[in-house]
Amino acid sequence: MVNSGQIAQHICCGVFFTIAIIGYSSITEAECLLPTGCDDKPIAAPKTITPAGTTAFAQAIIALEGGHYEEAISALLVIAGEDPENADIFNQLGYANSRLQNYDQALTFYHRALDIDPEHAGAHAYIGKVYLEMGDLTMAEHHLGELDLICLYGCEPFNRLKEAISLYRANQNG
Repeated sequence: MVNSGQIAQHICCGVFFTIAIIGYSSITEAECLLPTGCDDKPIAAPKTITPAGTTAFAQAIIALEGGHYEEAISALLVIAGEDPENADIFNQLGYANSRLQNYDQALTFYHRALDIDPEHAGAHAYIGKVYLEMGDLTMAEHHLGELDLICLYGCEPFNRLKEAISLYRANQNG
């Protein structure tokens, strides 16, 4: 157990790390911060860097979570102008438009997110749901298939879209 204000020193992958401890913590093994990982196996880096630390992006997310979709769209459009290669921003723009049932606009933003990052799991899941809202089961299943390739061992976006497709089918048959 190390106390607040103490310095812990660790070696990871042959690199010496010094860590200042804030609060109480028990350190048994240092986390490796190298891009190759501690066992020298590559760690997948995110495809895009979300400007989550920016005030504007944080406000846009708060607006989305609060159901203020038009406000979020306005803020996200400004951010997209400043960071036009960020798939996460376009994914959020797609989501906000889909919540307003602006499906054509949502598809445009989701396609832009997928142009930037073809393996963006969230964009595939959300665009699949928009296709279901528009009655296009074939396209929703296409994006489920893409998620199946991206998420080799399953992932939450795959599970959400799979469940949405199952509910869609049940409603069509019932």
